[in-house]
Amino acid sequence: MLAQLWRHRRYILGGALVELRQRYAGSAVGILWHVVTPLTQILLYGIVFSQLLRERGGARGETHYAVFLCAGLLPWFVFAESITRGSGVLLASETYLKKLPIPEVVFVAQSVATSAFTLGIYAAALFVMAAASGISPTTSWLLLPPVLLLFLGLCFGFALILSTLAVFFRDVVQVTGIASQVWFWITPIVYDMSVLRPGLRRVVEWNPPSAYILSIRDIVLRGIAPSPERWVWMAAFSVGFVALGALILGRLRSDLRDAL
Repeated sequence: MLAQLWRHRRYILGGALVELRQRYAGSAVGILWHVVTPLTQILLYGIVFSQLLRERGGARGETHYAVFLCAGLLPWFVFAESITRGSGVLLASETYLKKLPIPEVVFVAQSVATSAFTLGIYAAALFVMAAASGISPTTSWLLLPPVLLLFLGLCFGFALILSTLAVFFRDVVQVTGIASQVWFWITPIVYDMSVLRPGLRRVVEWNPPSAYILSIRDIVLRGIAPSPERWVWMAAFSVGFVALGALILGRLRSDLRDAL
């Protein structure tokens, strides 16, 4: 699979850039909508939750709550986009898959590569907001790129699993959209782990996206590196889900194009 991705790397990156340009073709501000839309949601969440969590909020008060939200919401937007759009990418690429000998994994990678560009834009927005909030950069910020790369690995693994299953079970696309809404609330995005009861905290800790979001917050807000245990969890989640996706695709590949 890795050899196939490397062989088609130019097609993957080129297709991702074309998709981004087409998504905002004809709009006045173009790709800046990628920043305006999530920041609007962050503003709304900030107004509501800064009042609800004034005394108990995980941002240690209201001062840096906007950055706290950014560090959770922006990666989540990328993850949600990766699984919702990624789950239907093979179905949407039916014409190409039936006529061209391009590996299926290439289309999934192209979808996640689009999300990778989005994640880069969001990371820059997070740095700007942190600086505007008076948070000084630290050497731990250098650890953010490897965390984001592992996070993209998780996105790719889930997209690979869901897109393969969706070819045989078309309801997967709709179920993924609904599940992502529930998934949002069992991920520590608008709240801190400290406000949870022990039983619920364990559920949230086992939620794969949680490890990455907590690591991003530690790096940006607290200026500390993720613990060795969390690095192990992030690597295990990324490699494990990619391997599971590759296994499922390998088992179903012989019937996949006929099922389209």
